[in-house]
This record gives sequence, structure tokens and C-alpha cells, in this order.
Amino acid sequence: MYNKEKIIIMSKMAVYDKRDFAKDSQANHYFRHDYIYKRNMQMRFGLGIGCLILILFYVFYLFAVDGADVFALDYQFEALRMLSLVLVIMIGYSFIGTIIYTREFVIAQRRIGKYFALMERLNGEKPPPPVAKKRGFLKAKATPAAEDDDEPLHEPYRPQRPPAADLEYRYRSSDDPEFWDDAPGKK
Repeated sequence: MYNKEKIIIMSKMAVYDKRDFAKDSQANHYFRHDYIYKRNMQMRFGLGIGCLILILFYVFYLFAVDGADVFALDYQFEALRMLSLVLVIMIGYSFIGTIIYTREFVIAQRRIGKYFALMERLNGEKPPPPVAKKRGFLKAKATPAAEDDDEPLHEPYRPQRPPAADLEYRYRSSDDPEFWDDAPGKK
């Protein structure tokens, strides 16, 4: 490989390391469904806190600005109305979050796969055969093979070990008679 090609590959890898590697490696530590579940739970927690703050502002508005009577207000109706609104918002955000986080995970897997392919190419190893690209969340076909999304899109990078023929060490046990023949101090 020419030095110019190596410089181009190393530049691409450095740009990826600086920009996206930290975020992509966090996504790569999880299976697809676990990553989506974790991110959706974080979003729901933040959304719940935000809705609680808005509800407190609404209650403050009712009593301070509108001058609603504390005893005349139907608390059960107001609570059910607010709870149903929060549930609709949570369900909507969960659906949107699932689409966004699925896409985010797939893109991260592809970028990491390309990064490791560049690393193997830089090391002079034969690049792996191309992996069939899985379709996005909205484009997936309803086939039994498409439902198994827990497989990573690439094999993890494993450096090659030196061949065993280069090693001259031979294991010998103490039961072997030759073991005691070449012991130090014995002739």
C-alpha cells in the first residue's frame, strides 16, 4: 500500500475518532433493543419531570391568576384530564423516540464497521466480506429473518496472533521421564 493511501486512511480514522467515536462506542456496548429501551427510559424520565413542572405552573395559574376557588374546583376531573394529557404525550414521544434511537443505533453500527474495515485495510489484512445492510425501522419487511435485530452489524476487531510454529516452547509435565534428565545439576 502506498504511503499516500495510508495517510488518507489515517486521516479518515482521526476525523472519526475526534467526531463520532465516543458516541458510537457508547451505542456499541448495547444490543439494539437494550439501547433503544435505555434511551427511551431516559427520555420518559425527563419528559415526566417536565410535565410535572408544567402541571405545577398550571395549578399556580388557576389559583393565582384566574382566582379559582379552592373548594369549588373539581380536583378529580382536573387530575384525570392532566394525567390523560401526560399519557398521550408520553406515548407519542415514546413512538418518536423509538424511531429516532433505532436510526441512531444503526448509523453508529455502520460507522464503527467502516472504521474497523479501515483499520484492517491499514494493517494490510484482507477486509472482511461486506455485511448485508439491514433496513431501517420504517423500511423493514415483516419476515422472520428481519425480526432478529440483536446481531451486531460487524465482527469485533481481533488482532491476529502469531502462528504457533514460531514458538519453540513445548509443555512437559513432571511425569515425563525426560523432564528430570535435563534438570540443572544432573548429568
